[in-house]
Amino acid sequence: MCGIIALAGKKIADISPNRIDAMLDSLARRGPDDRGVLSFPSCVLGQTRLSILDLSGGHQPMRDNQKNIAVTFNGEIYNYRELKKDLERKGHVFSTKSDTEAILKCYREYGADCPKYLDGMFAFIVWDDEKQMLFAARDRFGKKPLYYGFDGHGTLFMASEIKALARAGIRGVIDPEAIDNYLTLMYIPPWKSVYANIHVIPPAYSASFKIGWNTPAFSRYWRLESNPLSVSYADAKKEIKRLFLDSVRKRMIADVEIGALLSGGVDSTLVCAYAQKFSRHPLKTFTVGYEHYINELPYAREASETIGTDHYTLQATSDLTHELTSVIGYMDEPHADSSNFPQHLVSRLAASKVKVALSGDGADELFMGYGWYWKYRNVRKVTQIKNALISNPFQEHLKLISVFQPHERRKLWKNPDAVNGDIVGEQAEACKKNNTQKINLFDLTAYLPGRLLTKVDRTSMMHSLEVRCPFLDYRLAEYVYNLPEKYKMDGASGKIILKDMLREIMPEEFVYRRKQGFGAPVSDWLKTDAMKKLVHEKLGGAAMIYEFLNKEAVTDYLRDFYSRDHVKTHYKIWVLLCLELWLETRQ
Repeated sequence: MCGIIALAGKKIADISPNRIDAMLDSLARRGPDDRGVLSFPSCVLGQTRLSILDLSGGHQPMRDNQKNIAVTFNGEIYNYRELKKDLERKGHVFSTKSDTEAILKCYREYGADCPKYLDGMFAFIVWDDEKQMLFAARDRFGKKPLYYGFDGHGTLFMASEIKALARAGIRGVIDPEAIDNYLTLMYIPPWKSVYANIHVIPPAYSASFKIGWNTPAFSRYWRLESNPLSVSYADAKKEIKRLFLDSVRKRMIADVEIGALLSGGVDSTLVCAYAQKFSRHPLKTFTVGYEHYINELPYAREASETIGTDHYTLQATSDLTHELTSVIGYMDEPHADSSNFPQHLVSRLAASKVKVALSGDGADELFMGYGWYWKYRNVRKVTQIKNALISNPFQEHLKLISVFQPHERRKLWKNPDAVNGDIVGEQAEACKKNNTQKINLFDLTAYLPGRLLTKVDRTSMMHSLEVRCPFLDYRLAEYVYNLPEKYKMDGASGKIILKDMLREIMPEEFVYRRKQGFGAPVSDWLKTDAMKKLVHEKLGGAAMIYEFLNKEAVTDYLRDFYSRDHVKTHYKIWVLLCLELWLETRQ
């Protein structure tokens, strides 16, 4: 894993090396092992490296050994060995054993189509000096980030994190509509940033930029296509086991030790069990618990003992308010997932032992593991009739997941023009069925990249830990997405096939226990003395959020929660607190 930067434009020579160094300094946690800079007359590429593959020969940025092109790359290409053999048959000559060089040769062979041939998690930038063109791309699900912006001279700046653009002198101008999306979802949608003048390359997109252009040209190279499969349950389970085993195998490739994050749930237990098959030593596994609130430690311990891993645990406490500020400060954008905090703690624990860890992220979205997938099957008949007449399951789902409803946000904003509904995304928006399929598509294209993968990337990179997600292998995802819905969930539970697979490893009472989740116990934590003090210090005075939000509305929510014990208000307070902490720490 690495931090990458690129600068392209006619005035590159005017940019001091100190600005470039400052950008790389800000990405040091993403890559503490090495750094490099490669300059061309119209472009500069840079990288900070976390060495995982080809420890001695994978230095970046990497220049091609035959053509005047170069690449800076963040991520892992899992099929690079197979890709290398294919490209060698086509006449390409390799100088290293790294997956980085496979991207260079793939770009030379396939041009703008090269991301289609890459199996992995990645954000990369190629400079083609002959064409005077910069080409960049992100992986299919958006595991690895890539932002860009322009300075006052029209020079394009790209980087893994917004803080690097800030170090380059690009001061972000807050976009009120993006803040409104955050107040709705508790995260920024993955097709935008919190700043009007800083942008993202969306997941599954590539972008080309030629010198003299004032904006990149975008192209989508992949999407989940609906091609329903007619297959028996037994055959579907067999194929999923094959695809999942292959996905785990590919993600065990490294020249350093690999561990795993083990929550004790279905997803992470399956990942650890399959990963142990490819490890010659007991896999190191890591778990965090929540004192007496939510405690998965006993289940994680049981899974570890059954699988035979070398297990490490940590007990999170509710008095670490300074840790919350630290995590939010690193995020670059407002992000209020309550599991940011424990994810940060377990990442720090894992990073003390290994450089790479596997996780179970993506399984709930692919295999419909959330309660909202079957919620509408179980509501009262009168509610079903109402939904059929004036609403639909998808609209009801958006209401369910929204922290602040539109009428609440209009009261919250000093300028209610900021209120908007740009939270669905083009692919889910194009789905006209408004049913479970649309909810699932929203989860895979908005919720997963915007909330979950952003959380995992930032909290792991804080500690120079690479996290790999076997469930997000794109071939596995394409297959599972098109299976009959009844193979994934029924009217009472989800992840049916995964639980069936886990029954071959763990006892039934372990497999079918009630899902607890990984989020912190927010309502309880907000009532502790330390958190209550923090909330009133940050939101009770001259808070920065009151530059654009109404203090009276916020005060009402505080009163509802702390004086009237309206428990449904707790996430509203949490989202406002995280926003204030972010504003105080932003670059």
